[in-house]
Amino acid sequence: MLARWKTDVMLAVLAALATAAPAIAAPKPRPRRPVPPAPAKKPAEPPAPAPAPVDAPADKPAEPPPASPPVATNGSSTTTGTSTPAPVGADAAKPEGPADKPAEGPDVDSLRQEYLSLRDELFKSRARANAVASSLYSTRIQIKLTYTTGRYYNPSKSSIRLDGASVYEDASGAIATDDGVRFDGYVAPGRHLVTFRVEATGKDDDTFTSATESQIVVKAVAGKDLLVAARARDSGDIAYEWKRSEHGSYGLGIDVAVKTAKVAETAPPPTAPAPKGKK
Repeated sequence: MLARWKTDVMLAVLAALATAAPAIAAPKPRPRRPVPPAPAKKPAEPPAPAPAPVDAPADKPAEPPPASPPVATNGSSTTTGTSTPAPVGADAAKPEGPADKPAEGPDVDSLRQEYLSLRDELFKSRARANAVASSLYSTRIQIKLTYTTGRYYNPSKSSIRLDGASVYEDASGAIATDDGVRFDGYVAPGRHLVTFRVEATGKDDDTFTSATESQIVVKAVAGKDLLVAARARDSGDIAYEWKRSEHGSYGLGIDVAVKTAKVAETAPPPTAPAPKGKK
């Protein structure tokens, strides 16, 4: 009975405390402070244009990822180190060694050997050409040209053409000093044209000049040699008489003698005279 009374009393006390607790715990309301007005908002600025994207060059190869360093493990401790990456591509084929030596110049010995070989071939080709010409063209022709009035006139230029091709040219006046062979070669049997031209200047008065040109036809006979001898002249006296009496004459002309001869009768062409002071 007593225990029940104690229980009722405690329940009544607890109920009274529960009723008074909200009134005690509720805080007093604080007076509200006046809120300042919000500042006026500025107009929003337009966003800056984004920079144009820059395209990477198409021909630039992608960079390979860095190689991870190898890890060496020894028991419970771990050691990390770095190593040089292996070469990739064409560099892998190049052995390691000293730098490449610069390219050397041309080999002089090999060039000299090549030159000697080409020269020998040229000489052999000329010899074969002469042999073929002598077999195809069985007629040998010799042409002489001399100037008979070299005492009064100086032949400044002389030439000989055979079938339109030049076979002799001289500008030293050699035709006035000797009666040598100006051309010695082979031709085909038949008709041929020989042209002589001589230009001369008067010795007493070099203002008087002359030019003489003559063309003749010769016939080469198979198995025989053909000898052609021409003699040019100027028998006039204008270079000498003009200063005295203001008159004179030209006596231009070229005389040509042609004949055939047996091969055995043909004399070999004379050798060129040696220069003075030499044997």
